[in-house]
Amino acid sequence: MIRNIKQFLFIAGLLIIAAGAQPGWAAIWTWSTTASTNATADPSINWAEGMAPSAVNDSARAMMAVLAAWRNDISGANTSAGTTTAYTLATSEGVNTTPVNGQMISFIAHATSGASPTLTVDGGNTYPLWLNGAAAPTGTLVASTPYRVAFSTANSAWLLEAGYGNPYSIPLGGILWSTAPTAPNSSFVPPYGQCISTTTYAAYWVQQGSPASGSCPGGQFAIIDHRGRIPAALDTLPGSTAAGRLTNAAAGCGTAFNTMGGTCANGAESKTLTSAQLPASIPYTDTGHQHTLNPPAATSTTLGNVWYFGSSNVGSASVLTNSAVTGITINPSGGAAHSIMPPVIGLIPYLRIL
Repeated sequence: MIRNIKQFLFIAGLLIIAAGAQPGWAAIWTWSTTASTNATADPSINWAEGMAPSAVNDSARAMMAVLAAWRNDISGANTSAGTTTAYTLATSEGVNTTPVNGQMISFIAHATSGASPTLTVDGGNTYPLWLNGAAAPTGTLVASTPYRVAFSTANSAWLLEAGYGNPYSIPLGGILWSTAPTAPNSSFVPPYGQCISTTTYAAYWVQQGSPASGSCPGGQFAIIDHRGRIPAALDTLPGSTAAGRLTNAAAGCGTAFNTMGGTCANGAESKTLTSAQLPASIPYTDTGHQHTLNPPAATSTTLGNVWYFGSSNVGSASVLTNSAVTGITINPSGGAAHSIMPPVIGLIPYLRIL
């Protein structure tokens, strides 16, 4: 009698578990690759030897529930919360206070990340989000984008799936050329010399050498003004000596082209030449043949039928041979500026500032 009662209680307990009593944390991560050890590996599923036939369907349904929870947590069905540097996440499985090594979850970022973000799952311990062996840099996670992470016990961190540490593979301070009329996300702006916050965009501000506010209000700084300008490499690149190709020469750039965001003082889309910019001399040879002249009729009894050509008294002769003529002035018409633009095409540059 007592034996029968014990068997009944044991079976009843298994049925309660199989009917859907869920684990406190991701049960699927307790499953073993050795089949024989899975009889009681998961408290929500009973596959014990000699189990009651009536418990089979309940165990199968419980197994489906665990798989469905795992599916949700690796498919990006959940969205994070918290701040831009302290992400929180509620999962379907339930993650232990200290996650299992290799445990993988996916989520959609609720906001673009700041510097060195962390992740807290199901109210457990808080761990840093790493990318490529280090804390994820600013802008690694982009709002409304799905990400997958795996826990590393050795590093005590959530490791982001391999990738370049910024949106669209554009580093902080880089330029994305585009035909799109709007920036791809809040990490980018079209640079037209506007003032931006030294706090919100602190990483970019520091990268640029913490420039003073200048004409901007306090707590802000101006970014470059790219409107209508073709980019060129600085004459002095980091770690190099001056190439002397874009200098402050009056006939060149007009500015020492070695400052980030600098522009050429002589830069323009057209140019009007001055007399000093014309060629010093134009060689002209006119020998070996004759010029036939037709002197005008005499208009003065004093001059008679005599015609002066330069300093030569031609007299009444109508042929002048190899005579040197000086003092000729050429007066070209116009004098308007001419274009010095190369072939260009209009695009929109988006500067990554976050």
